[in-house]
Amino acid sequence: MSKRLSRRTVLRGIGGGMMLPWLEVMAAGKPPHGGPPLRMGFFYLQNGIVPEFWFPRKAGADFELPPSLEPLAPVRDEVIVFSGLDRVFGGGTDVHAQCASCWMTSAPPTEKPDGMFPIDATVDQRIAAAQRKQSVLPSLELTCNTFKGNKESKYLRTISWFGPGSSAKAENDPRAVYRRLFGMDAGGPVERSILDIVRGEAKALRRQLSAPDRRKVDEYFESVRSIERRMTQLERRAREQKEVPLDEPSEMPAERSAYIRMMGDLIALAFQLDLTRVVSMMFGPERWNAPQFYDGVFDKPEVHHTLTHAMDKDDEARRKVALIDRFRVAQYAYLVQKLREIPEGEGTLLDRCVLTLGAGLGNGNLHNYDHLATVTAGRGIGPHAPVPMRTGRHVRCPEGTPLANLWLSLLARNGLHRERFADSTAPLDLG
Repeated sequence: MSKRLSRRTVLRGIGGGMMLPWLEVMAAGKPPHGGPPLRMGFFYLQNGIVPEFWFPRKAGADFELPPSLEPLAPVRDEVIVFSGLDRVFGGGTDVHAQCASCWMTSAPPTEKPDGMFPIDATVDQRIAAAQRKQSVLPSLELTCNTFKGNKESKYLRTISWFGPGSSAKAENDPRAVYRRLFGMDAGGPVERSILDIVRGEAKALRRQLSAPDRRKVDEYFESVRSIERRMTQLERRAREQKEVPLDEPSEMPAERSAYIRMMGDLIALAFQLDLTRVVSMMFGPERWNAPQFYDGVFDKPEVHHTLTHAMDKDDEARRKVALIDRFRVAQYAYLVQKLREIPEGEGTLLDRCVLTLGAGLGNGNLHNYDHLATVTAGRGIGPHAPVPMRTGRHVRCPEGTPLANLWLSLLARNGLHRERFADSTAPLDLG
């Protein structure tokens, strides 16, 4: 067809609007700036991991997934597992607070721009600032913290910072995220589907599209409808389970895996529609001593932080922490698989992403900042990085390699070339 649609085409209705995914009819299949954009996701694991069940024994492409990483088996060729990455603890603050708040910081550990903390603008916000004019939402900050109240300070609940003393508030309510993505008014349940709101424009648009574009739009609409149905089901289930004695607020899903995966589905939509190109998400807050139920893993709630402090002297505690590590990796793997199933341009949406999963502590009992769990997924292809990252391997870095070397490399893939980031020494070779 001769008519072209803008990359920012929005279907509108009274009370909301929704953008369209990338279609063939949009600018002859090419958005501005030389191809589909690069998206970055940062996913934080609180309280560290069990190292012996996390790191592969062999380096290179011929590595075997250890027990905690086995959920990555379906996407093994899409990931890079790193070992040997460290951070330096800047004395004078709580070890848990600094490991979370400074995980992505641009401040060297020898500097304290935030008073006591070496906190400055984080890598996600550096990237978001450079792309602010190209995205509807410069960045999206999420957390799967379902605990009541502000028991811990923001330094244990925040990984994304605009600058010293200025944290990016993370949203833990999938309903609020949904409303933000689709420009709907906040407050109360969503009485109407966003698809019903834009139905008129959707029908008119569909008649103009080619058969492949119609299929893509139909699949996109069905994914939105599926999220709406699941939100309703989870909210109903949460209301029905108010009598269950869990330390989770009743307005959040009782099934933790469903809750985290719903956040993942919303991230996938935000990336697919190019509503944002930068997302950060915490799986939970640091050090929170309250039980959570890990469905499909244990038959009762467990206190993750307490378990980490017993794991070096209690085999059962170590086994449980490793199972929680595996549970969290499975939720990450779900999003990686989902993005791989979404076509974009000549490849998949995952090809245009780098999703970094990591922890700010090594061994949660020892509170050490070395041997940090770090995994990336996606090939990182973008306008500034036409050469894909070489995935499907375990990269064993020399002992003492700064985690900031990875952040320096990811900045470069976004066209932000600089000599140093925090305590970096050189970019990692990701190609």
